[in-house]
Amino acid sequence: MRKRIREFFESIAFAGLKPDAQSARKRELKWFQPIERILSGSAPSDPLYLSNRTAGQKWRSWSLIAIPCLVLAVGVWVAWSNLISLSADKPFKAPTKGEITAKLLPKIDKDFQLKPPSDLQVPEIRIVGSRLVGVLKNTSAHEIAAAEVVVDLTNTAGSQVGAVSAVVLRVPAMGSKDFQIPIAQRDAAFGLVREVKAR
Repeated sequence: MRKRIREFFESIAFAGLKPDAQSARKRELKWFQPIERILSGSAPSDPLYLSNRTAGQKWRSWSLIAIPCLVLAVGVWVAWSNLISLSADKPFKAPTKGEITAKLLPKIDKDFQLKPPSDLQVPEIRIVGSRLVGVLKNTSAHEIAAAEVVVDLTNTAGSQVGAVSAVVLRVPAMGSKDFQIPIAQRDAAFGLVREVKAR
């Protein structure tokens, strides 16, 4: 029994020193050798191979890290400098009225002109009892002999209940003239000017 215990402790204490134990271990790990070769790569068997390298070998290993980092840094710097120079070279220029119109209304005719505003305006209109009362204003420098005013009538809900028209005579230059139109619609509450034109 003592002998067995001693052999057990010796096998643990002197595991790698006995020649028969080393050969047994080699046999056990024979299947692992191809995997170990792949994992170790081209590393030499010398345990001090990192400290025993020449200066050329050290520069070569450092260049594998330094060159890609340097290329990346130069690329970032070039891209950044191009962005800065592009923004600095082109100062902001406000678009002209023609450019704005061309962008907003690309199919509009270039010879299109707005109709000049009418010389006649109705600044005030209201319904009083069974009459439509309003003021017709002449903004031109000449007298208008006759003007026609067409007004749509609506109820309190905004629905149209009818329309009336009147001719106003002799509207003075740069002046105004009152007009009245009798209405038959009892539920009319508002008057909306549809058209004002000189005759």
